[in-house]
Amino acid sequence: MLYIYGATAHAKMAIEIAEDLGFTIGGLIDKSLLLEEVFNIPVKLGYEAGEYNGDTFFVAVQNAGLRERTVVDNGDKFYDTLVHHRAHVSRRAEIEDGTIVFPGAAINPDVQIGKHVLIANNAVIASNTIVEDFVNIGANTTVGTGVLIGKGTEVGDNVSIANGVTIGQYVTIEAGSILLDDIPDYACAKGSPAQPYTQNNR
Repeated sequence: MLYIYGATAHAKMAIEIAEDLGFTIGGLIDKSLLLEEVFNIPVKLGYEAGEYNGDTFFVAVQNAGLRERTVVDNGDKFYDTLVHHRAHVSRRAEIEDGTIVFPGAAINPDVQIGKHVLIANNAVIASNTIVEDFVNIGANTTVGTGVLIGKGTEVGDNVSIANGVTIGQYVTIEAGSILLDDIPDYACAKGSPAQPYTQNNR
């Protein structure tokens, strides 16, 4: 049985992918009861969820920081990985627990994807790239060869990242940016070519 944290639009996508993969969904777990159900699946408050022996979980929270806090707050559980059947993932790529890969995404050989990563529709990740935990990669984004994307970084839609670029931890890359150079930890960057313009507050 799979239980999903979250009850937003991202949770709806996760539900559809999980059902297509043959998972039985036991319920959604959220911090509020604004919605009593999603797609006829009941929503429970987090503290009512209790301990589910032998069950698995997925965190369907789009914001990378909130996703990380949800995992930390809920302790040691087993998290499933959801890869849409219309995504292409090389058998020589590595994807860790809790990650979701949306339709049309392509992950090439010798790519390492960390835990609880979100890879949106039609994103392409070239070989020999490392994506650390709790990263978001936006729709139609292209990540070059030999790139490192640090923990907690959020990459917007339609971004292009050149070969060999290193992006630090907890960075925000705005949609449509073109990255040709490294970006330091906690920076917000935008433009073509992208330049840091402020710092994330964490």
